[in-house]
Amino acid sequence: MKSKGISNTIIALAVIIIIGIAAVAVYYFALPQEPAEKKVGLIIATGGLGDKSFNDISYAGVQRAKEELGIDFDFVEPEAIAQYEGFQRDFAKSGDYEIIICVGFDQADALTVVSQEYPDQNFAIVDMVVVQPNVASLLFKSNEASFLVGVAAGMITDTGNVGFVGGMDIDLINDFYLGYEAGVQWVDTEVTVLEPVYVGDWGDPTKGKELAKSLVDLGADGIFIAAGKSGLGALDAVNEEDVTGFGVDACQCYLYVQNIPVSTTKRVDIAVYEMIEAAIEDTFEGGIYNKGLAEGWVGVCRLPDEEGFWEEEFDFTHEPLETGVEEKILEARTKIISGEIIVPTAY
Repeated sequence: MKSKGISNTIIALAVIIIIGIAAVAVYYFALPQEPAEKKVGLIIATGGLGDKSFNDISYAGVQRAKEELGIDFDFVEPEAIAQYEGFQRDFAKSGDYEIIICVGFDQADALTVVSQEYPDQNFAIVDMVVVQPNVASLLFKSNEASFLVGVAAGMITDTGNVGFVGGMDIDLINDFYLGYEAGVQWVDTEVTVLEPVYVGDWGDPTKGKELAKSLVDLGADGIFIAAGKSGLGALDAVNEEDVTGFGVDACQCYLYVQNIPVSTTKRVDIAVYEMIEAAIEDTFEGGIYNKGLAEGWVGVCRLPDEEGFWEEEFDFTHEPLETGVEEKILEARTKIISGEIIVPTAY
């Protein structure tokens, strides 16, 4: 009888323990749960981070989303175009990402394939169009920003000759050149814009420097450079030759404050941030987004609404512009936005 009583007691204790554990479990799962951290995938263009331009500003947009929207992100830096498709597919196959950002026009062929394989995955591509319902194609009216740099170049030159160094002879880069040339001619028809020269690569600063020096030899005392990491070599030449250079995509004036008075700004950071925000709020829509000065997706670093941002970002202070240059830039911006000035384009 005694052992039976002990057994009953043990059973009763076991039941009590089980009920207690169940109660704790119910309480725990009834508590508000922390939402899973949303993630973004970023595939950088060849040339990688550290270009102080296009790739870096794209990365900054994702970093801003991490800080302000609470997302996490993974990124890769392909070394060759052939790697794009594999990285895109690996990211999409994981199912981990609210959106996958593909930086650079040369990711388009790969994304055309991968976006169809994963129709429920959101993608965005910078600087090219991929016509799929799950892809946002982010285009920038770089010709408009380049027009403003052309205005500055046309006013600052002493020799009456200015030049242009591009990364590749493609529409994307020639859009910069055409806007630049038009801006120079708008402000001073007597200034000569030399024939553009092209590096043929985004990551060859040595060749970029050589080409910039060749333009100086032809009499150019102002050079606009749109060439990725290759452009850093061209800006080195500007500094060594003590001529005027104009940066691209992000403010590059801090590199050589005495020689770089103005840079175009291609606000890929803003575009990328807006796409991430839409994706995590379930308002993302595929399609073509083509924006310019009016929408704040392009500009120059000397505009009043941008100058302070870039100086804080890179911890420097611009040198004062020559008399009348800022006013003429603002006039041109107003006329471009109103439609009074139609900027030529390579597209």
